[in-house]
Order: sequence, then structure tokens, then C-alpha cells
Amino acid sequence: MISPWPLTLTAIHVWPLRIPLRQPLKLASENITHAETLLIEARDADGRAGWGEASAAPTMTGEVLAGMAEVARRYLAPALLAAPFAAEAEVTHRLHRAIRGNPGAKCAAEAALLDLAARRAGLPLCDMLGTRRRDRAPCIAMIGGASEDAVIEAALAAQAGGYRHIKVKLGQRADPRADAAMILRLRAALGAEIHLSGDANMAWEMEAALAFLGALPEGALDYLEQPLPDDDHAGQAALAAQTSCPICLDESLHGLSDITASRGHAAGFGLKSIKLGGLRATLTADALARAGGMRTSLACKVAETSIGAAGALHLAALLPDLDWGVSLTHAMLTEDVTAAGIRLESGQAILPDGPGIGVVPDPARLARYKV
Repeated sequence: MISPWPLTLTAIHVWPLRIPLRQPLKLASENITHAETLLIEARDADGRAGWGEASAAPTMTGEVLAGMAEVARRYLAPALLAAPFAAEAEVTHRLHRAIRGNPGAKCAAEAALLDLAARRAGLPLCDMLGTRRRDRAPCIAMIGGASEDAVIEAALAAQAGGYRHIKVKLGQRADPRADAAMILRLRAALGAEIHLSGDANMAWEMEAALAFLGALPEGALDYLEQPLPDDDHAGQAALAAQTSCPICLDESLHGLSDITASRGHAAGFGLKSIKLGGLRATLTADALARAGGMRTSLACKVAETSIGAAGALHLAALLPDLDWGVSLTHAMLTEDVTAAGIRLESGQAILPDGPGIGVVPDPARLARYKV
């Protein structure tokens, strides 16, 4: 084991990937058939490599895959290679100085450097970042489908496989009360012990959101995620005042200031490191939300590989609780980029062993899916 700092990089490699999903995921706004995701590899003089990942999420960060790769090559790589890093906090500072915005590309770069630093120290990433609380995390089974029967069948299959957190994509039906009727059938089929949430992905305006919530009895949903457009702050406040159902914000969260601004009209947030610019910022966001009496759920974008999933799991190992679950998406891919990826057992994701994030990509798979 050597000290991770100072850390001098000798190379940055950029891997934009496009990987088919096992099944298309239909959202209110789009039909996703492929994952478009960026991997960044950081190397030191001893030949060690660290890996970070961020999926393209234009509706959340404004970034597309080609732009993320260009930003990583043209702006982030030169800044990271310019001089040694004296400490962990300097990584975030230098990335912010390199270019404005672009939180997804910065997230992948920061994660790569933190993974490399933890590998140099011979420590799992979570043990380098804080005090570990757990070695596994309850996963959310994310279900989307045009047919109500298909959604219910998939939810029951997930429950039978050990999942205790189920999230259903909403907003695809002309009448939001049809979505409410589906939620009632799901709750009756799954029972009270399942943590059941719904995600509208900004599909509704106020009238539709109220119609949906008005058709549900209290307790039918554990939370409703992002029912209104991300910039409708007044609507979000008004909706929260008219319903007892907890409201979770996802697309509306772009930075720490959004957490403080949402106090009083959000029960919690879906935390994605790609929106916040890195793993360290995600831990800060979680602490800020909890200090304001709000809950959090950790999530990967559709669909990150086991590289991104491992990073999220190391964050999950540090949080006070995971009552709202963790959304990992690597199992949605036809093929992961790691030969030994994240293990899922009875709805739980197992923290990988070893230093850093505990997983590395297979070069042949990287070459197969590189854009």
C-alpha cells in the first residue's frame, strides 16, 4: 500500500459506449433502446488504472454522449494531467475550473481519480471516503410497460425474486386516473410490505397530477417522483400542499441550492452523481437533504454498467439509511463491460471486494461497444 496523495496522472483515456438494452424501457418522454454512457480511465506512473462512469442524460444535464467525450478529451484531460494532486478535494476544484457545467463528464472524471486513489491506498473506495455502514444495498426494481397486465406481471416477478422496492413508470396513459387504477391493483397484488413508488418523469401538468393523486387513497404510494416539469417550482409547492403523498424530485435537482430551495414542498430527492458533478458532491447532497428533514434515493441513469453501479454502491455503503432504495441499471444491458460485475442476490446488490470500486472493464467488451 502507498499513500494515494500526491497523485500524478500519466494518461487519461475516454471510452464513449453504446450498448443495447435487454428490453426497451418506455418512459413518458422517450423509448430507450440503448445505453449511451461514458467511461473515463485515469492512469498513474505505476500502471494503476482508475475508472469512472456517467451516462448521457440530456433531459437532466443537457449533455449528449459525443459532447461528453469531447469535453473529457479537450478540457478535462489536460486539466487533470497538468500537475499532481495534493489532496482529494483538489480533484473537484480543478474539474470545476476546467469548464463550466458538464456535470456528467466531470462526474466520470472525478470517479476515475477517486477509484485510482483508493487503489493506490489499497482501500475500498467507501473506506477512503468515510465510515462504512453496510456491505449490501436494497435495489429498486424499475418497471415500465404499455400494458397494465405486463407491469403487474413484472412487479410480481420482481417480488418473487426478492425485491422489496418497486418503482413503476407513469404518465404514458391518456388519463392519469388509469395510472392510479394500476397502482391500486399493484398495491393489492404486492401487499403493504413492498416499498412502491411511481415515477412520472415530468409527464403531467398540475391538473393531471391532482387527478392521479386524488384517485389514490393515502399510503397507496410510498412516494411519487417528479410528477411536474422540472422548472415548475410554484406547481411543485402547490402540489405538495394539496397531497399527503410524499413527492420526490429528480429532474428538478441540478445542484445543492435546489435542495434548500425545495424545503417544504419535497419529501426527498433522487440523487444521481451525473447531475451533481461527482461522488463527493452526492454525499454532500445527501447530508444536506437529511439535515432539512428530507429523504434520498441513490440512482444510476439508464443504463450504466457495473462501473457506475459500483461507484453508487460505495456511496450507498456510507449513507445513514437506504429506506428509499438504490436504483442500479447494469442488469438492463445485453452485456456488461465487466466480466465479474455487481452481484444481485434476492433484491440486494453486494458491494464488490477489493480496492477502489472493486471492478474493472474487460478490454474486449470496451472495444466492442465503443462509439
